[in-house]
Amino acid sequence: MMQLEFVEYMKDGLPKGFVPYTIYSMIVDEVEVGRIILREGNDEECYYDGHIGYTVDEKYRGHYYSYKGCLLLKEKINKDHVLITCDPKNIASKKVIQKLGCQYIETKKIPQTLKKFFAKDEYEKEIYKWNLK
Repeated sequence: MMQLEFVEYMKDGLPKGFVPYTIYSMIVDEVEVGRIILREGNDEECYYDGHIGYTVDEKYRGHYYSYKGCLLLKEKINKDHVLITCDPKNIASKKVIQKLGCQYIETKKIPQTLKKFFAKDEYEKEIYKWNLK
């Protein structure tokens, strides 16, 4: 059984263009298996990084923990939809997004002005809408 445990709420001192966000640990059998983030911004502000970000520690991958974490996070979201994005090469994240039933919007190149906030090998993002209602 998974649960989300609050870690930190970040709102002060964020780089220009960043929106406040909350970090949760994904806990399974009292062990942190990864983290999930919920960003507060609107669709425009979160278009390239999404409202939800997740990572699972390598040794715990393959158990649908990101998917389960998103389902638990859904209870904390006060919107009718959120955006989730991924690198086109990130097959694991795409599987999570598909399992959630997200709607594909487009694949878009990351603007040069935002590039510094992404991994060096990330050039574009697949953008999906997750309807929550």
